[in-house]
Amino acid sequence: MFSSNSTKFFLLFTLAAALFSSCRFWQKTSDANPPSTPPVAADLKSEIPFSTKEPERFQAEIVVTANDAERRTFLARSGTNRRFDFNFGEKNQLTTLSTDKNYLILPARRIYTENDAAEAGASDDWANFLTTRWLNEKTAARFEKLETVDNLTKYRVNLGDGGASEIFVYADENLGLPVRQEFYTVVGEQKKLTYLFELKNLKLDAGEQLFALPANFKKVSAEEFRKNLRSE
Repeated sequence: MFSSNSTKFFLLFTLAAALFSSCRFWQKTSDANPPSTPPVAADLKSEIPFSTKEPERFQAEIVVTANDAERRTFLARSGTNRRFDFNFGEKNQLTTLSTDKNYLILPARRIYTENDAAEAGASDDWANFLTTRWLNEKTAARFEKLETVDNLTKYRVNLGDGGASEIFVYADENLGLPVRQEFYTVVGEQKKLTYLFELKNLKLDAGEQLFALPANFKKVSAEEFRKNLRSE
């Protein structure tokens, strides 16, 4: 889904990733992430048949399944305000909040800290979440429209790799946005689903409460925050 400035998906949180290196779930799933080679817009020749523009206001869950492991991330945006909840709904959930300042929040410990790193946990562009793989490949991807069922249009993506892989993207016609992506590896007559991306519970709205610091949470130093995070 995203442009040349949007190379930060899994990727999108340098500081958060460093902090998460001490978390078991992160360690188990980091190798399943797609390639991190930054795409260059000038190299891209494909025409994507759906919107790659990030809405000014939205909230959604991203569900990624790879190597039999699932990871959920909640994200929300309202203008310049952004929020990411990594390991969403889990005990080791980590929230990054960018408003007037940048914050890291650990709900399980009811603590937060200010984060001096600019754009911590932020993604520059909506599109990075769904076109990361073929943007990183810098290939002339071709989109073949297959069918539309219940306002959901299915596309086959041809990367010109000689059939070594197969990609399908499902775009919601009402939203004008892709909501599901399937990556398959193909060996002879066998096809295996290796990477599944789903955009769930998408709402083109995001209330102010999503970007407010939780009441009764304790502010701690960055060092104390890291210690608590490691223990999770």
